[in-house]
Amino acid sequence: MEQPGIYIVPPYAAGPRGKRALRYTRRSPVTPATMFTPVDPHMTPDEHFPLQTVFAPNRPAYPRFVNRYDSREMLLVVDGSCVNNGRYSDAKGGCSFMFKGSASGNTHKQVPITLPLVGKAATDTPSGNVAFQLEAEGPTGESLPHTSNRAKLRAVIAALQFRPWDAEGWRRVVILTDLEYIVDGATAWMPRWVKRRWRKPHRGGAYLNRDLWEELQHRIDELRENGCEVAFWLARDNRKGESQFIAQAKAAAKQAARAVPDAQLEKFTKLCGIMV
Repeated sequence: MEQPGIYIVPPYAAGPRGKRALRYTRRSPVTPATMFTPVDPHMTPDEHFPLQTVFAPNRPAYPRFVNRYDSREMLLVVDGSCVNNGRYSDAKGGCSFMFKGSASGNTHKQVPITLPLVGKAATDTPSGNVAFQLEAEGPTGESLPHTSNRAKLRAVIAALQFRPWDAEGWRRVVILTDLEYIVDGATAWMPRWVKRRWRKPHRGGAYLNRDLWEELQHRIDELRENGCEVAFWLARDNRKGESQFIAQAKAAAKQAARAVPDAQLEKFTKLCGIMV
């Protein structure tokens, strides 16, 4: 049995040219993700998805953010940051996702940050807040400029690929983000982009981040085929202020963006959490 930890593996088998073959073309069927609607709009994500202990056979009990109204739904918190955003030559992106909280269960307590790509290839004592630098290359092998939007989108992919969430028994995984671009793209715009062959109307150029959107849609389809839906929740400040979940994910993404560069970050990678 493999030791618990975070392992870095290739995200897919490389093709003849080292690039993935899957592309969404005009004839490709696209079923977008769904929107998550909270039962109580005044409830913060921290309150709606409290940290709970999950018991399962053949492994120790583990914590997850579980919907207090539906024990078959869990929450993943994502964020991204980009130093020198908009200055393509020296922009550096950082990504983060949070899948469990501190041992105390106090959402106001900072969850330790794990940077699995800095310094070593595997982390054997991971926290629930994982952060990493945005790679130089996307999943197709093409090098693209770092931006804040790209970093946040990359964080969603990493969170959904991190564990076989369907195998844990979840009926739905909810992605919490504060970026409308991600929520609207995943739940509404993706079919339109594909039908337009990824070109904006009136010769407006190409839609950005096609490689990451296709990678995300592929993972959404995989989970759906295994009985696990993916939904997106747009975090908004309410009368109680910013979500503590989002605040912690932001801090982790900023730390990753400013971390010492690692040679492994040239290639698109996949983080796999084993028994975490």
